[in-house]
Amino acid sequence: MKLRCDFESRNKLVGGHVSIAESIALSPGRANSFGFNTFQIFVKSNLQWKYREISDEEYENFKHNVREFKMEKPVVHATYLLNLGSENNELVDRSVNDLKYEIGVCNRLGIEYLVLHPGSNRDRKHAIESIMGVINSIETGNVRLLIENSSGKGSTVPATIEEMQSMMDISKNRTGICLDTCHFFAEGYDLVDKYSESIESLKSSGIMKNIHAMHINDSMFERGSKRDRHENIGDGFIGNAGFKNIINDSSFNGIPMIMETPGGDENYLSNIQKLRDLMVI
Repeated sequence: MKLRCDFESRNKLVGGHVSIAESIALSPGRANSFGFNTFQIFVKSNLQWKYREISDEEYENFKHNVREFKMEKPVVHATYLLNLGSENNELVDRSVNDLKYEIGVCNRLGIEYLVLHPGSNRDRKHAIESIMGVINSIETGNVRLLIENSSGKGSTVPATIEEMQSMMDISKNRTGICLDTCHFFAEGYDLVDKYSESIESLKSSGIMKNIHAMHINDSMFERGSKRDRHENIGDGFIGNAGFKNIINDSSFNGIPMIMETPGGDENYLSNIQKLRDLMVI
């Protein structure tokens, strides 16, 4: 596909979140149908603790289809129910058990990156220490746990570069960061007019070297709004100017850039075309 070739020629990995309906093995083909060269999936319900067993055949077919469609660095997103920073021990235990299950599935699928919203607590320092204590205690095999930054709303961590840095400093496990552009912008970092300053802050803090995946979403609300509302590429306050900065930044070469944009499948083709048009070829 021409779009895919344009991205690959610039060492860009661009994809979106795709369905695992009917079989998890079908997801690489779905990603390919949009011209993606990477993709993200859930391996279970994102809003339920329960899960179904994945057959040996599905595991093997998934790995075969990743190779067949030449997908690079696929990503799994963990369930939204996790809260490793909670004062509720039962919730933490359920979160740990779910995370261990999802890590096991990723290892069997041959997927290295598992993105998670790690949790919240009114005491943000306590939340960071508790979350990383749990993460450091879990055996991950070949999987790297990628902590997603939050928009700054409520008590969910990490929101700021300093909080991300604190978590990476405490880490003793295979961890990293998944940088969500909407959340980063909503927290107050300028990706439009002061893009270089924002990226330099990531680099000087040491966070840039820990970014192994991105969620590339526009924002429905202004910078610093603390509101986590995704918009389609170019249609929000990050806009074409912001995404032109992002898609042409060599700092993000080789990093999976995953869209979680409104409308999902319905808008992926137009979103990926927008990103291609913003590239300086």
